[in-house]
Amino acid sequence: MIVFPNLYALSRRAIVGALAACAIAAAAPSQAAEQSALAFTQKVGDSAITDLTAPGITDSARVKRMRKLLVSIFDAEAVGRFVLGPYARQATPEEFKEFLKLYEIYVAHNYAGLFKRYNGQKVEFTREQPAANGQIVVNGVIRQVSGPDISTDLRVHKAGDTYKAVDLRIEGVSMPLTHRKQFASVIAQRGGKVSGLLSALKGAIAKFEKETPSE
Repeated sequence: MIVFPNLYALSRRAIVGALAACAIAAAAPSQAAEQSALAFTQKVGDSAITDLTAPGITDSARVKRMRKLLVSIFDAEAVGRFVLGPYARQATPEEFKEFLKLYEIYVAHNYAGLFKRYNGQKVEFTREQPAANGQIVVNGVIRQVSGPDISTDLRVHKAGDTYKAVDLRIEGVSMPLTHRKQFASVIAQRGGKVSGLLSALKGAIAKFEKETPSE
């Protein structure tokens, strides 16, 4: 049985990663067009955190909200191809499409669960810098209730009238790169086939869903 390295085990880095990711949840296109990447991320971050930590929210409702946010936040295809690495070229179009869906659900379950342990951390973005390929890196910090600030960097690009993220770094560690290494290990254990990763993801998701009470 393949056991995925779970984000819960990453504790502090995992929960601040979830907070930072939600800070670039989608706003209305008209809002994004009028704001810099810095202003955009800060404005929508507060409302996203509020949505996921609402009093009385059920586990299943939090997962649904988290999944919706992830769709809004990330450039799914770009991130998916990076996470699969060289295996992206090996995957059939059908396998790649299925991977994107399963990856979205898997991450949503991980991050949604972390928000149950939210205890007042705040995300503050401080500046934006131009990066390669027309991208923008938005620098920020996680303000903890107790403990030192934690650095976070979001790499985004303009997508029409909004922004999409392609990388999230917490204390210099890239979350997509972490997943890429984890998934490469799973694929290697499953005969070097993308289908093996898909099967493992399905198993992990089934376990999550069994442990998540229905509404």
